Amino acid sequence: MGWNPGFKKIYFPNIIFRLIRTPSLPPNKVAFRIPTKVNKLDIKDYLTHIYKLDVVDVRTMVYAAELQKYSNKYRPSYKKAIVTLSEDFNYPPTPSDSKFSTELFQENRKSQVRKLAGWKSRPIRVIMKQQENQKLNEEKVVEKENKDG
Repeated sequence: MGWNPGFKKIYFPNIIFRLIRTPSLPPNKVAFRIPTKVNKLDIKDYLTHIYKLDVVDVRTMVYAAELQKYSNKYRPSYKKAIVTLSEDFNYPPTPSDSKFSTELFQENRKSQVRKLAGWKSRPIRVIMKQQENQKLNEEKVVEKENKDG
């Protein structure tokens, strides 16, 4: 069987590394929150091959599941990895609230308050209402143009 262009399989990792900002660590150490099934060798391979970082040392800690207050549910256990790099690591800049519009912030705040009050969020209906309002506004503009013309 020959080579078929366009049929090359690409495999992506199914591991999620969450970067934790820890000001108490030295600049060449980085903390990650990772799945519990990932070991030190996986962490080193992941960071060296995907992000091309030179990893010197990896230390891991497993945190047990915690009982949530006022319920019998447990938060899942997780693993924290502290990775020592050969070079200093610069954290990406923190996102600021000024990038987002005030309307979007207020809408999200309303939905959070409603969700806490027990309302069900129905984003599809909100989008449908916005589309209906746009159509009505367009029809009004067309009617005004027809009257003026």
